[in-house]
Amino acid sequence: MEKHDHPTILCDFDGTITRQCLCDFLYEEFASCGLKYSEQWADGSIGTKEEIESSFQFIQASQQEMERALATVDVVAGFKEFYNFCRDNQLELIIVSDGLEWAIRYVLSRVGVVDIRVMSNRIFFEPQGFRFEFPYYNPEARQTGVCKRDIVEAFKAQGNHIVMIGDGRTDFEASQSADFVFARDALWEYCQVHNLPSYRYNDFFDILAYFKKPENLY
Repeated sequence: MEKHDHPTILCDFDGTITRQCLCDFLYEEFASCGLKYSEQWADGSIGTKEEIESSFQFIQASQQEMERALATVDVVAGFKEFYNFCRDNQLELIIVSDGLEWAIRYVLSRVGVVDIRVMSNRIFFEPQGFRFEFPYYNPEARQTGVCKRDIVEAFKAQGNHIVMIGDGRTDFEASQSADFVFARDALWEYCQVHNLPSYRYNDFFDILAYFKKPENLY
């Protein structure tokens, strides 16, 4: 990674900060349809918006009931330490996820991470039921609710050096526009095929060790 004083770090959540997808976890726990729409998303039949809206039609649980279940979800080793390192070194760390901001913030709050920017899809718990907003949706990229490529390119247009952290297919296109990628699983394979500047990691202690090397951080 080239030396830059303050790179902007865009980090995926599902499969990256947690090993599991929070939406799939909730569908399995509470949706009478199970993973029906998630599987349709996985085979490309529908996009994230339809997956989330359709699946939640089959959920009767309250916000509190779902949060009690989410309390059992662990974050990947080293994330809190990496978050602290970024904060202490004035490095902007932003969660960019195709999941739900509410669930992400709830899981992070349980490890003491509360003051972090999250760019994701939104759910609102209202008397008449669930309501959703997709503020980062691009109709030309209908497979995802959050177009990460647009987010990366918007930050780069402001002159930012972009470092991405991710694991899967919602990160593919965005990784093409990033300056450097920390990758694992399907994203690592994608980076290798497309010859993208990248580093393979297993957990956030690996990423933290990379950043702590003076030749890599600045």
